[in-house]
Order: sequence, then structure tokens, then C-alpha cells
Amino acid sequence: LLEKEKIYQEPELTIKNLADKIQIPYYQVSKAINDVLNKNFYDFVNGYRVEEAKRLLLDPKSKSYTILSVGFEAGFNSKTTFNTVFKKFTGLTPTEFRDKQRINV
Repeated sequence: LLEKEKIYQEPELTIKNLADKIQIPYYQVSKAINDVLNKNFYDFVNGYRVEEAKRLLLDPKSKSYTILSVGFEAGFNSKTTFNTVFKKFTGLTPTEFRDKQRINV
């Protein structure tokens, strides 16, 4: 669901929503994410969102997108959360990431 249907793009996605979609009790989904991936649900989902944002930031088709629209498209529901999470995962803000990629091209 995360990779094929990109449900991480739903800004209000919760572990309960995910569990309902895959028809597994949410506590089992939570345990699997925690035990197998050593992540909490939000880091798990935000990892997909950051990868989608990176893809959009590098895609020539979306070069006219604002940074904020990239964040929303990736599933983040606020600019602050997008910037904070993106920097946590990449070490760069979305703007720094896009600018650095443009320099390296």
C-alpha cells in the first residue's frame, strides 16, 4: 500500500487507517514496525514522504512546484513539519537539498 498506492500521501494517515486498509489489528502493525524496522509509525511513514519529496524536488516535471507544494504533495500537512522531518532524514532543508542538486547537475 505504501509503495504501490502511495497512501503515505494522505496527510491524516494514522496507524489505525493503515491497519484497517490491510485488515490487521493496529497493535500488530505497530509491533511489526517497531520490532522489525526499529522505527515508530511516524518515522516509518515520514521516510516514504521524504523520499517522495526528494523525487519531486529532483524531477524536471515539478521544477515549477514551490517547496511547500512539494511537501503537501508528499503527504506532509504543514510547512514546519515538512522542513523539520526532511532535515532530520537528510541533514538538509528541502531548499538546501534542491539547491545542492542544481549545483551538482
